[in-house]
Amino acid sequence: MQIYLSNAGAITLRHPADFRRLDVLADPQPPERLEHAIARVGRREDELHIRLAPSVLRFLSQHAGDPQWEADFSAMVDYASRHGWVDERGDIRAHMIVNEHDEVVSVDDFKAAMRALPAGISAITTAGGDDVAGMIVSSLTSISADPPMVGFFVHKTSSARDALLRNGCFVANILGEGHHDVIQSFLKAPQGKARFAQGSWIMNDRGTPVLPDALASIECDIICTEALGTHDLIVGKIRSATCHQAQPVINFNSCMHRIAPAHIQ
Repeated sequence: MQIYLSNAGAITLRHPADFRRLDVLADPQPPERLEHAIARVGRREDELHIRLAPSVLRFLSQHAGDPQWEADFSAMVDYASRHGWVDERGDIRAHMIVNEHDEVVSVDDFKAAMRALPAGISAITTAGGDDVAGMIVSSLTSISADPPMVGFFVHKTSSARDALLRNGCFVANILGEGHHDVIQSFLKAPQGKARFAQGSWIMNDRGTPVLPDALASIECDIICTEALGTHDLIVGKIRSATCHQAQPVINFNSCMHRIAPAHIQ
C-alpha cells in the first residue's frame, strides 16, 4: 500500500490490499505544504522515512472492519514489528518517495478550457448573527440524492470563505435572467450587508439570506470541507429547497448568457 500526498491537497491510500509494501509518495510541492501533508498522516523520521499510525492506514483504506482485510493488515503489522520497523508508539516506518515529474497543463491552457465549460450561476449566502456574507459561484454541483447533498468551490483568499466555515451553513440561490443587479452587487460591493442591497432578500429561520425569486434556493448545513489546490471544496447536506419557474442564465467564456432551446433533428 502507498499513501499518496498530492500537491492538490488530497491524501489517498493506493493499493490498500497490497500488504507486501508500505511507502509514501509525494508530488513536488513547497516544503511547508509537504510538511503539513506529512503531519496529517504521521510524522517525519528523517529525509527518507515517515512514521505512520496503523489507525491512519485503516481509516484511509476504506476496508476497516472487513474480516479478511483486517487479518491481512494485522499480519503486515506483525511482520513489520518482527523486523524492527514498528516503534514503541506502534507507528510503522515507511519509505518516502518524491515524485520528480508532475506533468500538468499550463495555467493559461487550464483557464481557456474552463472558459469553454458552460455553468449555472449561483449566489452563495451565509450568516451568523450580523456575520453575513455572499459570493457568486459557477461551480455548484449535485453530489447525492440520498442523502441530499450539493457542493461548490471557494478560493482560499475569498472574502466569504471564513464566514462560511465559521457559520457552518449556506444557501445556494440559483440565479436567472432577472438577477443581473444581484450578480453585479455580489461582484462589486464590499463583503457584508452591502452585497445584499440589490434583490428581494429575506432571512430564513437561521438568519441566512434567501432570494425568494431564485430558480431554486437550497438551504444546507456544511458537513465536509476539503482543501484542493487553491480552493476548498465545501459540501452541504440539504435541509430544504424551494423552486420557481424562471429563465436560467449560464456563465460561458467569462460572460453571462441566456439559454435557448436547441432544436436537434
